[in-house]
Amino acid sequence: MEIAGSIRMREQSLSIRQGRSESQTSIQAKAASYRITATAIDGMDVVTIERAAREAVRNIREGHGPALLEVLTYRFRAHSMFDAQLYRDKAEVEAWQARGPFITFTKRYKEMGLMTEDDFQRLQKEALAEVDEAVKFAHESAFESIDEISRFVYAEASP
Repeated sequence: MEIAGSIRMREQSLSIRQGRSESQTSIQAKAASYRITATAIDGMDVVTIERAAREAVRNIREGHGPALLEVLTYRFRAHSMFDAQLYRDKAEVEAWQARGPFITFTKRYKEMGLMTEDDFQRLQKEALAEVDEAVKFAHESAFESIDEISRFVYAEASP
């Protein structure tokens, strides 16, 4: 069975950088030991991701074996509300935010004449409103029952 997979890498876990906890941080290099074709791509560029995904699926359909995309990204916010983020500084986060997916995608479209600054501001406002709406919905929703939360955690017995 031929499969495609992607792994999103963010440089750090809850409180430590990958390079301090792993001797080999490249998933692409690790995949090679399993004879899996893997490609590391810029996960901050949605166009690059789309192109790489299309190519991986094409190669699989042509019978070239499984494929893996190592999508290199960056987490802008703390891992959780308990994460003091002592392992990175504000300048690093700001530098990554400046090349975030939304920024790079719209910059490319502006340069191509497919989007104006007004379009960008409108889309950004709509996106933020959608997030706010989702957060409000989550806060106003009832908690799931224990039975529902634990459903699909373990395999259920077959009849």
